[in-house]
Amino acid sequence: MGLLRTVRRSGWLISGALALSLAATACGGGDSGGGSDGAGATPAAQVLGAPSPAEGAPVTIGLISASASDSVLSAQFQRIEQGMQMALKYANTYRGGIAGRPIALFICQGGETPAGTQDCANQMVNRGVAAVISPFTANGASVVPVLTAAKIPYVSLSGTSTEELTKPGAFSLTGGFSVGLAAFAAYAHDHGVRKMAMLATDGPAVLQAVNGIGGIVFRKAGVGFQTIAVPVGTADMTPQMQAAVKGGADAISMVGDLTFCTSWLQAYQTLNLDLPRYIINTCIDPTTLKAYKPVIAGSVMTATATTDTATTDATLYGAIARTYNSKVDPDPAVSASQSAGAITLLSFVNLFKGFTGDPTSAAITQQLRSAKNVPLFLGDGATYTCDGKAVPILPNVCSSEVQIGTVKDDGTVEDAKVIETTRLFTP
Repeated sequence: MGLLRTVRRSGWLISGALALSLAATACGGGDSGGGSDGAGATPAAQVLGAPSPAEGAPVTIGLISASASDSVLSAQFQRIEQGMQMALKYANTYRGGIAGRPIALFICQGGETPAGTQDCANQMVNRGVAAVISPFTANGASVVPVLTAAKIPYVSLSGTSTEELTKPGAFSLTGGFSVGLAAFAAYAHDHGVRKMAMLATDGPAVLQAVNGIGGIVFRKAGVGFQTIAVPVGTADMTPQMQAAVKGGADAISMVGDLTFCTSWLQAYQTLNLDLPRYIINTCIDPTTLKAYKPVIAGSVMTATATTDTATTDATLYGAIARTYNSKVDPDPAVSASQSAGAITLLSFVNLFKGFTGDPTSAAITQQLRSAKNVPLFLGDGATYTCDGKAVPILPNVCSSEVQIGTVKDDGTVEDAKVIETTRLFTP
């Protein structure tokens, strides 16, 4: 069967690159206003069920954001905050918050810079938050040491830095970019790729993950691997793409933000290449689909959210969106950045089912370390267990499964297969 082990599970497609600000930009749009139900949708009130409101003193959870910055990520973080806020309202009204107490979200604007995120980490400590949660950051190395020194747990949906993936007190609910690289390696092996070249943003955290983890998993999979660093802001990526081809690559991949992806797609198209291409879901944006659909269609990709809107969690997400933010598309695959925010918060809330104690930082850390098979929201059966066994060389990773498939011309993934990647990280 090759290195791929197919698991019967349709639904959530865990992103291999969410950690690096690589969730797909949402299309927005959406639904009829004010919490009303879209045509054919189950009434939101029926889906949400009976209220179970949280009461008492709030439990403050932190989020380090960049929605107020002038970076290219500001719009994406705005959407992430939208998704997290509407999920928070649902959790406080229908799920009893955390241990029956309402969740308060303290948002600090770090601007996705090392100095800004470190300052926010210090503010989290001064504020006395119980935990900090994050869909992703490129600056985990600046955040984690500050929080863990104060014994505040840091919970990322998908970590990428060494600190996020190995330092005690930090947790990555999914394998994120590391497991995504392993999925690329396994898929490439099973499809006859001899050597892959990855064009990557020239940043310390990104290159650390690409060179370190990529070198391990591609070697284990028996596929050659080359990293080509591309300076931030490079508009014409054809020289780097040409270097990859001249270096013998028979498959091309990338990791970077939406601007990076646009330049990568343009270079591939300009050179009229006909090589297998491996992309990340940041490339799936209305603008890129319109301009580069022939390049995107047929590429290989991992993805973040269920493509089946009939699953229980997807139906719930739609009801939450219609109830708490009618501007958000109720399809989690369309409102991908908002659903990333909701996934992060509600997967964290799922940790506390049956928990009756005081949700202090110490108690939350212990709960993370001891809980087994906690459902990932929008996971359609996927779970996380933070016992350090999912990826042996990365003890903070709580799940090693990832789905991967080919991209259709509408940006969705078809023929996805779940890959269990633990074996690619073992000696």
